[in-house]
Amino acid sequence: MENRRDEMRVAAEKLGSTMRQQAMSVAAKRKQEYLGARVPKELREKIIQKASALGIPVSILIRNILTEYIENDADNTESGAAYSTGVAKSNADVFSDVIGWERLTLNKEMVCNSCARQLNKGNEVVYGITPGKSHVILCERCKSLDSIG
Repeated sequence: MENRRDEMRVAAEKLGSTMRQQAMSVAAKRKQEYLGARVPKELREKIIQKASALGIPVSILIRNILTEYIENDADNTESGAAYSTGVAKSNADVFSDVIGWERLTLNKEMVCNSCARQLNKGNEVVYGITPGKSHVILCERCKSLDSIG
């Protein structure tokens, strides 16, 4: 009887230790993915209002803004331009079968048909209509209407 209790206690301690290690690992990962920043009250309010208007959480709006900035900064470093226009200009040829373009706000996650960038709910995009084919979705970077059609 004593041996059985000792075995059960050892097994429980081992399970508890494993669960504790897993929880600590998840917590450490979560902390590594967290980024905090201090902002003026006015900016905070504007961000909250914008996220509310788009119907998305503040964290997703901030993540999208930072991602866009970092991607554009990489483009600036490589090309010296504020925005890379090479992708959008080539869209005129690639999407020549599109009969019309409409600006819209996404209600679900999609992928840009030009650069394959992940687009989240609330992102502003250009929707291309093609006869007898699937629609075309272009992201902020690829949607320059002046050079599309």
